Amino acid sequence: ARDSAAARACKFFKGCGFAARVIAWSPDNAVGWLLTISALSTFNTPAHLIAAAKHPEQQTAARLLGATQVVQPDEIVRAVRRTTGTLAIGDGHLERLTGGADVVFDCVGSAASIADSLRLVRAGGRIVLVGMAGVTKVDLTALWHREVTLVGAYAYGVEPMLGGRRTFDAALELVERRGLGRLVSAHYPLLRYDDAIAHATAAGRRGAIKVVFDLRTEKERFR
Repeated sequence: ARDSAAARACKFFKGCGFAARVIAWSPDNAVGWLLTISALSTFNTPAHLIAAAKHPEQQTAARLLGATQVVQPDEIVRAVRRTTGTLAIGDGHLERLTGGADVVFDCVGSAASIADSLRLVRAGGRIVLVGMAGVTKVDLTALWHREVTLVGAYAYGVEPMLGGRRTFDAALELVERRGLGRLVSAHYPLLRYDDAIAHATAAGRRGAIKVVFDLRTEKERFR
């Protein structure tokens, strides 16, 4: 669990620049989202760290790892508006904000999540796409109009904000300091792959965060 969490944590350091108001936005990618929250609260400590989460277990974990405010995904725009003191523009619906968050961490990377991130970030702010990207089609009018910076955060190297430390060293420290092995909710041997996939598919409803295969006994089994 420690090694798995460390490897996953590496890519989340790359976008952790300093900011006063930050959103970790990812209702569908619980592990990446929680590791982002943990890295931000440990090495950055923004004044406000707002997180959106669907399930009670995810909400509890986000608070324990450093989120200052946790809301349902459909409440995120209102939460940002209240926290930043900005106005909403729309025809009765909160379609767009006059201000917004300094930085938005998008741990999904879909067309819908990027569009939402553009609604939530302030003019001149930054959106960080965390993890491996895919092919998507997005209207970037708001990016141009509001002069927003869009960056990716993936892989590893050295971390300028941590004095040039190696990413893996910082990730291992983060795992130890915050006990991130607890994010692994269940271990399965390869022979029970059907159970593992079923558990992972229903992870949110079943109160799980990360379901993994445990390969530590596989060598013995095939000897």
